[in-house]
Amino acid sequence: METQALEKTFATHDEFNRKPIAENIIRLLTSDIDLSPMVIDGGWGTGKTEFCQKLIRLIEQQQLNYQPVYIDAFRSDHSGEPLLALLAEIIKACTPEDTDGQPSERKRLTREISKLVKFGIKTGVNALSHYFLKQSVDDLAEEFQQITSDEQEAKNVAETVTDVATKITDYTIDATVEALLKEQIEAEKNLETLKACLKELAADKPIILFIDELDRCRPDYAVDMLEVIKHVFDIENVKVVLVTNTKQLRAAINHRYGVEVDAQKYLDKFLKYSFALPDKVVAQFEEERALITVEYFKKLIQDSRMYSELRGLIEKREVLNFISDMVERNNLSLRETERLVRFLEIYYSLSDGLDNLISDGLDNLILLRITGVFIFCFYPNLIDNINKNRTDAKDFAQLFNIQSWPDIPINYGNSKHVDVIAVMLILHSKIEDPHLASLKPHDKSYWEKEINTCFFANPSFGCYFGKDQILSVLKETFRVLSLEQTLQ
Repeated sequence: METQALEKTFATHDEFNRKPIAENIIRLLTSDIDLSPMVIDGGWGTGKTEFCQKLIRLIEQQQLNYQPVYIDAFRSDHSGEPLLALLAEIIKACTPEDTDGQPSERKRLTREISKLVKFGIKTGVNALSHYFLKQSVDDLAEEFQQITSDEQEAKNVAETVTDVATKITDYTIDATVEALLKEQIEAEKNLETLKACLKELAADKPIILFIDELDRCRPDYAVDMLEVIKHVFDIENVKVVLVTNTKQLRAAINHRYGVEVDAQKYLDKFLKYSFALPDKVVAQFEEERALITVEYFKKLIQDSRMYSELRGLIEKREVLNFISDMVERNNLSLRETERLVRFLEIYYSLSDGLDNLISDGLDNLILLRITGVFIFCFYPNLIDNINKNRTDAKDFAQLFNIQSWPDIPINYGNSKHVDVIAVMLILHSKIEDPHLASLKPHDKSYWEKEINTCFFANPSFGCYFGKDQILSVLKETFRVLSLEQTLQ
């Protein structure tokens, strides 16, 4: 594991309050419960790797009698030999480094284990060699027929060659099958010896293997890794934790064995326990829970070098609530949240004087521009439609994750800003979605009043756009982010 990554601990970085989860994992891993292999599940960009690294550091601090081993499966993908990759990391982590003038436990163990695993590789090579040998003999008879001029002579020679070749091939097949059987028996014996060797290595300090990034590997390698874990690492005092996206693992299994295979049942055969990292900050009371991505967004803004320009995004309640709604509705990952903040930094750096909009009471214009940044980040196909004034209601419905017209709140005038903007953009688009085709006159009157109050009733908005230029702010935002203009 990289030193820089190891420096992060729950004591110094726990913005999502995940330490209680880590402590519960440690409690399970150090118990007598049979839960290996277990899975820490999470989508791409949800912070699995950082959580895993901090979990390992916590084990090193709290459980001195255990040996955590971190393996980045993606880094070993090129080798094509998952067993060797796992064994190499175990030996490196669980044996002292070589020193001059002293017997090397690491060298001894490496030499011993290398002898045990080589037969699994040789078996495949021998089978392949036999195939090519048989192929060459078949080709030889055909070549004799081609180079002999007399038809009968060619036929006789070819038959002779074929007879000899058949005898050679039969002998070769018999010898090869016998060799393969011997090597299979030897391989099984060596596998048991290998397990015994690993069991001995973990006797005093149980080993916990954390296998990360498996979902980023080539499908065949990912499945090979799973099967190695299944057949080799079912060992006393050795527990395996997969830190991965099980959705991608299921896709890898179907890639290997076909879509007709039930990938989840395949995984259920040997995965003992699985849980997903929560997408909300762990809190004692439900009302205190908050989306992790929103908390992460606030932290990124606070840590930004442009905090003085961006602080209004988290200090102004209406703005933060709008961003929180957009993040939640689009189910942004932590990595996607980083992308959003980066694009906001770019936009603000090219938009001199934008903060004045808040002081001028134009908060809602800020929200519309944030919507433009959001589209630029995550909905590039929508940009061209907006620029050409050919938007469809379904595009904005997808952007705001709504399946029908938003409900009118019990307290009139308290609609969410995200719903007001969504309805405004939908009403100014072509409507083909049947769920949005009809809007009751009473409801339409309500939303038009809300839109007018939020935008057009403010005289200052006349400086920016009129009712027939709803999309102009979005277009202007796209031009800034495309470096076509600087917004003044």
